[in-house]
Amino acid sequence: MRLRALILSLFSAIVLLYGRTRAHMNFFISEEEVRKLLGINTRLYYVENGTVNDYAINFVVLLPNNVDSIQFSWQSLLNYSLPYILDVKYGPGNKGTLLPPQMNISSSGLIPTSVQTFSITMYCTGVRNAEISILIQLSVSTKEKTNTTFVKFKRNKVCLKGIGNTQNESIRLNPSYFGSSSDFAVACVLTLITLALFVVITSAYFIKRKKREQEHTYMTALYDSTPHMFLRPGFGRPPSIGSGSYATIDDLQKNPPSPAPYATSDCCRHSENNSNYRVSYYASSQVMLISQVSLGDPRLADPTKRISSLTVPRSSIVIDSLQDEGIFGKIYTGKYHEKTVSIKTTKDTVSKRLLNLFLAEGTMMFEMDHKNVLNVLCVNMDNPTKPLLVYPYASRGNLKRFLVNCRQRKDNTIVSTQILVDMAIQILLGLMYLHSKNICLKDMAARNAVVGEKFDVKITDNCMSRDLFPNDYFCIGDKESKPIKWMALESLVYDQWTFQTDVWSFGVVLWELSTMCQQPYADIDPFEMSTHLRTGYRLGQPLGCPDELYAVMTYCWVQNPTDRPQLNQLLAYLNEFYTALCRFV
Repeated sequence: MRLRALILSLFSAIVLLYGRTRAHMNFFISEEEVRKLLGINTRLYYVENGTVNDYAINFVVLLPNNVDSIQFSWQSLLNYSLPYILDVKYGPGNKGTLLPPQMNISSSGLIPTSVQTFSITMYCTGVRNAEISILIQLSVSTKEKTNTTFVKFKRNKVCLKGIGNTQNESIRLNPSYFGSSSDFAVACVLTLITLALFVVITSAYFIKRKKREQEHTYMTALYDSTPHMFLRPGFGRPPSIGSGSYATIDDLQKNPPSPAPYATSDCCRHSENNSNYRVSYYASSQVMLISQVSLGDPRLADPTKRISSLTVPRSSIVIDSLQDEGIFGKIYTGKYHEKTVSIKTTKDTVSKRLLNLFLAEGTMMFEMDHKNVLNVLCVNMDNPTKPLLVYPYASRGNLKRFLVNCRQRKDNTIVSTQILVDMAIQILLGLMYLHSKNICLKDMAARNAVVGEKFDVKITDNCMSRDLFPNDYFCIGDKESKPIKWMALESLVYDQWTFQTDVWSFGVVLWELSTMCQQPYADIDPFEMSTHLRTGYRLGQPLGCPDELYAVMTYCWVQNPTDRPQLNQLLAYLNEFYTALCRFV
């Protein structure tokens, strides 16, 4: 019996081996894809030199939420192309959680005789947490009708509630793609001319229509089960991004950005008149020509004199309700001279060092006078261990918290594309004002801004930011907690801070606005950020983000600081872009 079983086993192995050698192809995942999925440097073969790898086929690879596509490579080993049929199915009951998988090739065709790649993309909707089984089936035949190879394997796609369409992927930028800041200005002009022509032609078409389509807002684009792409039909996201989390910017050049229909809203009415003033006030300014002077940092100065000038009696300040709270600080709403204000204070357990930092950072905007900068109104030091810092009140509160609540549908406010672009312009104006005062902000982020009832945005100090947003700060190499994922490469490596490092951070702010404040580089270890950036990787284009706006971000992240755009160039471009959005339809 044992001999018979052994003979049967050998016979089965011979048959299996014979069947395997007749596959006549290679089918595998490249080293880069395997490194992205499993963290190891090797190719993963499903069929190698015609032999089917059962172990690889039966191994279920887990695709985390931040990976929305996987790239395969294949090649016919015969002197002719092999016919194939490819099918992708996913688990029943999860059709609201995962959008139908998409292939960038047809479901049937020919496997080429040279190595080529294709990708399968799987977008989560963010509706709920789920692990979805995806079945990939490949049938390959030769001219011999009896010789057909079937390859069937699974992938498990992880989807997380509230996080859809992998808006946090990064791409690799080719430095040669970018020119100097003057090239950026020329590119902006050309893009605007193209945009203007497109708007005129398309507007004429829309006027003739008896019925306009229902207005789609930016929020709808991000959170519908079938997301709307505010890009021209047939273009979508850059094709390189569809093939994985990491790609080169060279692919973007093959499909250059073009204008597209964008959402419109009444936001144009309340701020459209401001665009002329913005450009005329700053476009010819010398703000960015003083980058060689010594930059000031109010946080490093002794705040004693500022506190002395700002001190008011405790009786003039009325504390009402608690607005926000961290580990060592609290923010209240209250009254000062009968006006609603925000009041920051500390808890009893705060150390002397943190208390001094609280006062230095909390008064850094002292004597700043600009509508897009939140200055401190007054200070009360009656209790030296629990000082009160009083600021003008912003009804919608912290900008990051507001946008996150909108994204998570905790706030029903509709935030359109125009509103977000207008917010970016306001932040830019405030930043330009601070630069005109020789102040390098060093911590430009959505968390360090507040928003009012009419979407008026003001840059704030970073007092309590580490306390309220601890996941945005990291300690690397020293005891100072820094906003690593908002910092320019030279700041990370050499601790250098200039106006150009603020430009880099402003590019990340644009990305935050486009994603409703997703976490940048969420899957990158903070200790690896400098290496990640040095090798050319950057944040990818968010779903629904106009190509023109993403192009602005990437220019802000050029490795050479002198090649980054000037703030007045960014302002002129964003104003024209905003005006074009408002005039559409």
